[in-house]
Amino acid sequence: MRITRQQAEQNRRKVVEAADTLFREKGFEAVTVADLMRAAGLSHGGFYNHFDSKAALEAAVVGQACAGAAERLAARTQGGAPSARRDALARYIESYVSSAMRDAPAPFCAMLAYGADIPRSAPPTRAAFAAGLGAYLDRFAAALAPEDPESAHARAARAFSTMIGALILARATASADPTLSDEILAAARDGLDETGAGEG
Repeated sequence: MRITRQQAEQNRRKVVEAADTLFREKGFEAVTVADLMRAAGLSHGGFYNHFDSKAALEAAVVGQACAGAAERLAARTQGGAPSARRDALARYIESYVSSAMRDAPAPFCAMLAYGADIPRSAPPTRAAFAAGLGAYLDRFAAALAPEDPESAHARAARAFSTMIGALILARATASADPTLSDEILAAARDGLDETGAGEG
């Protein structure tokens, strides 16, 4: 029996959502098509009704996840006076460089989740990541300097590099040396304050 267009779109969303969850937890290479179709509650053979290859799925997942991260950042920091937007960005940074983000079972941030896998990925996946990161940094710069976001783009890149680097190191050391892990997060937050990332 043929499925409707609406059902096909719904099934595709299920595949992408299941893949995003599994990829964040295990990385691209550790997840098979059978794994993700089982997680989506669909038959293995149905995968190729939606994607030509696993690499095509990876590109779709990364593109959607990074776009979602940029949209969430914009939603938290847009509107209001420039000072209000910068304050909202400061709160966002504080929540990002936190023990809650470090201790999450799988990275909530798409760039953190997928960054290490991207250099080994196919060109479309690398392109999706680069485009998503660029959009994210555009939103970050717009919150940092609403009056002139272009001038703040390099500061946004520096601040976000500090944020994501701190989380990578804090996650890597959390179980072996919790004190060092906490120190890394605190140092990153202090450093971001000194750069003026969240200040007027």
